[in-house]
Amino acid sequence: MKRLIQKNRYFIIVSIIMIILIGISFFQFYEEQFSYVDDYNLIKENCYEEKDLEYDACKVFPNREALEIYIEGSDPVKKYETYDAITLTYNIVSRGLIATLQYLSPLLIALVVLGTVHSEFSSGMFENYLLQMDYKKYLKKTYKVVLKAALITPLTLLLIFFVASVLSGFDYTANYELTEFMQWKYNYYIIYGASVLLLQYIMNVIYGNIALYCCKKHKNKFVAIVMSFILFLVLDILVYIVIYGILFANVLGIKGLTDTFNIAGYWFFLSVKEWAFSFVVAFILLVLSFVVLRTSYQNKEKVVLAYESQVS
Repeated sequence: MKRLIQKNRYFIIVSIIMIILIGISFFQFYEEQFSYVDDYNLIKENCYEEKDLEYDACKVFPNREALEIYIEGSDPVKKYETYDAITLTYNIVSRGLIATLQYLSPLLIALVVLGTVHSEFSSGMFENYLLQMDYKKYLKKTYKVVLKAALITPLTLLLIFFVASVLSGFDYTANYELTEFMQWKYNYYIIYGASVLLLQYIMNVIYGNIALYCCKKHKNKFVAIVMSFILFLVLDILVYIVIYGILFANVLGIKGLTDTFNIAGYWFFLSVKEWAFSFVVAFILLVLSFVVLRTSYQNKEKVVLAYESQVS
C-alpha cells in the first residue's frame, strides 16, 4: 500500500488540489450569490412582517410596494431554485477559482507526468529497465502515465457536474430564456458535456506530450516542469497570435474564431462553429505533438546519450 501511494503521490497531490479548488469555488459562488440572506431575513421579519418598523433597514423603502418588490424579487429560496445543474456547473467553472485550471492544467499535468517518470531518466534507472524489456515496451509503459494524467481535468469537471446535480436536485431544465445555442446545449447536454470532456482529454494529452518531450531535456525535474509550461505558453501564443491573428484574421480574412484558437480556453463555446472548429485545431495539435514526441524518442541510442551527456 505504501509503495502504491509513493508511486502515485503526484496523482494524489494534484487530486487533492483539484478537490480543494472545487470546494473553494462552490463556497465562493454561494457566498457571492447568497451573502445577503441574513439581511434579507431581518428585513422580511422586521419590515415586511412589521415586527419592528423602527429597524434601520426599513427606512430604505419609501413605501410598502417597494418593500414587497424587494421581498418577492430577492427571495433566496426562489433564487436558489433557478440554478439548475447545468447553469450551476457553468457558473462554478467560469467564475470560481476552478477557472484558473484553464492555465494551470498544463502545469499540473506536467507535474504529474514529470513527477512520475522524470526520476527514471535523471537517475539512470531507465537503463536498468531497458535490460529487462524491449525499448518500445518501455516507452508504452511510460506513455501510460500521460494517458492517465490526461484524465485529471475531465474527472474534475465530472465531479463538479455531479455536485451541482446533487445541489440542484438533479434539475437539468433551464429556468430562464436561452439563446439558440444555449438551448441546443440544454437539449443535448450529455452530448455537449461528453464532447467538452473529450476535448479536455485531448488537450491534456498534448500537455502531457510536451512534458514528456521536456523530460530528457534537463536533469532537474522542476526545471523540466517549468520548461514544459513555458513551451505551452509559446504554443498558445503561436496558435492564437501568429496562426489566427496574423494568418487567418489578417491575411485570409477569416474571423470570428477567437475562442477556437485560444487553446487555453477550451471550456466554453458561444456557437456551434467555435465548438466544432475547436476539435479540428485540437486534433491537429495532438497529431503534431505525437510526431514531435515520437521523433524525440524513436532512437534509443540518442536517448541514452542525452542522459549520459547530462550526467557528465
